[in-house]
Amino acid sequence: MANARGGLLIYGVRNDRKITGVDPNAVHTEHLFKWLRANTQPYVAGVDAYTLTSEDGSLSVLVVDVPASAMAPHFILGATPREKELRAFAVPFRYSDHTGWLAEHEIDRAYRDRFARQAVADQALERHLDRIREVVLTDGFPPIAWFIAVSRPSRPLPPLVPPTGRQEARDVLNATLATAVSMQGEFDVTQLMRNTLSGSPQIGLRCWIEGNFLHPFVGSHPRGRLMLVELHHDGTVVYAVDVSRLARQKNVIPTEPPQGAYTPVESRVIQVAACEAVALAHEFRRARRIDSSTDLAAALVSMEKSPAPGLPFPGYAPVIENHSFLDVPSTARCPKRILPVGSELPPAADRTALRDCAQSLASGLLNQFGLESIFP
Repeated sequence: MANARGGLLIYGVRNDRKITGVDPNAVHTEHLFKWLRANTQPYVAGVDAYTLTSEDGSLSVLVVDVPASAMAPHFILGATPREKELRAFAVPFRYSDHTGWLAEHEIDRAYRDRFARQAVADQALERHLDRIREVVLTDGFPPIAWFIAVSRPSRPLPPLVPPTGRQEARDVLNATLATAVSMQGEFDVTQLMRNTLSGSPQIGLRCWIEGNFLHPFVGSHPRGRLMLVELHHDGTVVYAVDVSRLARQKNVIPTEPPQGAYTPVESRVIQVAACEAVALAHEFRRARRIDSSTDLAAALVSMEKSPAPGLPFPGYAPVIENHSFLDVPSTARCPKRILPVGSELPPAADRTALRDCAQSLASGLLNQFGLESIFP
C-alpha cells in the first residue's frame, strides 16, 4: 500500500463485509511496528494503528492506516525461511484486493519517481528561501545576518483542504512557545518569538503572517525588523530572525574599515532559533493533521556588503556568550559564505526527535564557523 496510494487494513471484517470483531485486549500494535522496522527497507513512516469499538462495546475492529509514501519503493523481506536466510527482498504493491510484485524495470521507474519527487521538494524549499532572503535583506550598514528556516511536509495537503483560520494560526503560535521552551532545556536566553510577535497574525497570500515586517519601514537601517513568521495553507512554514541584533547593539565587532566590519552571528540565538523553527513546523503540522514527514532547510544570509568601496566582504564572525559578555572566539573561522543545511522531522516526533532535528540544523550552520552546537 505504501508503494501505491496508501490505504486501510481493517481486522475483524469478513470478505462479505460482516463485522466479526477482534479482541481489543489481544491487540498489541507495538508488534506491528517492530515487524515493520525489521522487515521493510526503507522503514514505512507514518503508519498508524488503533482500535474502534461500537457504542455498545460489543464489537471492536483494528484499523491500520498506511499512508502513500514519498520514500517508495519499499522492499519487504522474503517470507520463506530460505528467503529470510538469504535476506532476499522484493517490492510488493496492492491493487484492488490483490498483492503484486514489481519487476526490475518497475523498481527502476519507482526509484526515478522518488528522486523526481525529492528534487521537486528541494526546489520548493529553495524557492521559499530565495523569496524570504529578498524580503528580509535590506540595504544598510553594518550588514545584518538572518537565520531563515523553511519547512514543508513531504506530502503536501490536497488543494481542497480548507485554509487555516486566524484562530488556528494563533493557537499554533501559542503552542509553539511552550514546545520550544521544552526543547531548549537549560538555555537561559530570551525567547525570540515571545518577545517579538504580537499574537495577531495578518492575512497574506495563501498564508498567515506574523512579525514586525508588517509595519511601514523608513530609513536605511532596518532597525526593529527582527522576525518574520509565515504559516502557509499548504503546510509550509517560514521562520526568519535577526541573529546580529545584540552583538550590533553592544558593538562587539568594529563597524568601520579597515578593522574588518565582519557581520556578527550570535551562536546562542542560532540554537534557540533552530528550536523555535522546528517547534513551529511540528505544531503547525499537528494543527493541520499532516501525517507525513517534514523536510526542513535553514540558511544564514546577509547583504554580504563590503565595508568600503574597493574592499571585499570580510565574512561572518561567530559571537559566543561568556558570563554575559559577547566575544568572538580566537580559534573560530570567519567564512564569507554559509552553505544551507537540511534536516527531516519524522511523522510522529517526540521531544527527543524535535531536539535532534533542531540540533542538526544548528550544528550544520555553526560547524561551518568551527564551533560545536551541543544542546544541554
